[in-house]
Amino acid sequence: MENNSEPDYSEIAKKLIKKIINTSTDYYLIDYHKDRDLYYSIPPEELKKNPICLAGVCLNYIMDGELDKLQAVIDSIPDDNVPYEIQYLKLGLKLINPRITWKGFIDIIEYLKKTKTSINNIVLTVGRPSILNGFNDFSRICPLLESRKKLFIEDLSCLYDKSLAPAIYNLCLSEWNYLKNCLIDAEILVSRTIKQFDKDSERRLLFAALYLQSKILIAQEKNPRPEAYIENIRKYVKEKGHAEFSYNIDAAQTLCSMLNGDTEKIVEWLKNDSPNEFSDFNMLDTWRYMVKLRAYIIVENYAAVIALVEKLRPLLEEGKRHMDMCEIDMLNAIALFRANQKEIAFKALYRSLKIAKRRQYYRIIADEGEGVLPVLNAFIKEKGIDSFGQEFFTLIIEEARKLSLKYPLYLKPKANTTSLTKMEKEILNLLERGKSTDEIAGYFLISNNTVKYHLKNLYAKLNAGNATGAVWEARLRGIL
Repeated sequence: MENNSEPDYSEIAKKLIKKIINTSTDYYLIDYHKDRDLYYSIPPEELKKNPICLAGVCLNYIMDGELDKLQAVIDSIPDDNVPYEIQYLKLGLKLINPRITWKGFIDIIEYLKKTKTSINNIVLTVGRPSILNGFNDFSRICPLLESRKKLFIEDLSCLYDKSLAPAIYNLCLSEWNYLKNCLIDAEILVSRTIKQFDKDSERRLLFAALYLQSKILIAQEKNPRPEAYIENIRKYVKEKGHAEFSYNIDAAQTLCSMLNGDTEKIVEWLKNDSPNEFSDFNMLDTWRYMVKLRAYIIVENYAAVIALVEKLRPLLEEGKRHMDMCEIDMLNAIALFRANQKEIAFKALYRSLKIAKRRQYYRIIADEGEGVLPVLNAFIKEKGIDSFGQEFFTLIIEEARKLSLKYPLYLKPKANTTSLTKMEKEILNLLERGKSTDEIAGYFLISNNTVKYHLKNLYAKLNAGNATGAVWEARLRGIL
């Protein structure tokens, strides 16, 4: 006989609450997402009895990008005549709502200061290796950081342990200095924060500080082995049992593999460990999606780049995530340019450059090094420099070139060495020895046109424009 009885929703709620209590601080947001269907199955009347489950539903709405549903839940919670924990919950949900305005955020902080309370279970990074671009894009307040230091430290004390607020402020200031390419100031500030975050309760901030330090060292050409540095971060933050560390550190290490052109590791991550935007899309994975966009570029899956960018765009626009918008447009421009969609690529690049200049996100562009230089140079050649000015272009191109020289394999297409024919390999060896087209034709007793045919195929496979470029690419990829 078929059982059509309703499930015991109170038992489902108890099961979820028990899981949270038993795992304590290990039950992070990514684990909430694994139980999404259970949270969504609980009816509203049952949720009202269990604030913890109500919070779980709202967190899943945020992760799924269901912001209308989130807003409806927040609006449904009364402001008066409800238990303190419900008022506290509503305040926290308002704070982490991606739609929150800057005024709304400040109003909540002012209320917390006035009532001498705090919401110190809010983590600004939310698993990302950035505090300015964590659960919200706080980069809009960067120009005020230095002039209003005392105020920001007071505000941070409402969200974290008061003793850590100065260090968190320094981390924010360090990220801001890095973005606008003041690398020495950024390095001094981040070094001050690392020791203070070196304790279990603030491992997320420690991860953000150490990752920023690794980027500063790469930009200053002081980090000869980026992957090894990230592996040390993995050990240092003691990530075992903490899902967001494991996933994000894997992505950070993949990003470093890209610097050295280690396509095997990149393809392995793409296949086995990258977030799946099709079956289990999660807005908390936005930073990992950024890494995946780069991996798609390397394997020349430009259609996947465009599709993922357009999936992220409306959610990022609604959340006013300017840093992410700058990044996805730039990566989209690289993909479109390589797919020979030059004019569309220029439009995407223009949007990215416009944000970068206005908000001083210089490193977001420059850090793409060899990946972004071709489309930048083509843009300047065809569109000129008037739209953004000589000083801006000089800065980002100079910094991008430094990284290009240090990491020439970054964002290079996946090497397809097995497709080189025996003739192409032999011609490549002759090119390395400086032989001309006539000399190669004489060597093989074939016509110049036949040599040119082989050269055309060889250049295409190596993504090179001439003999010098082909030899250079072949050396970089270990073919020669």
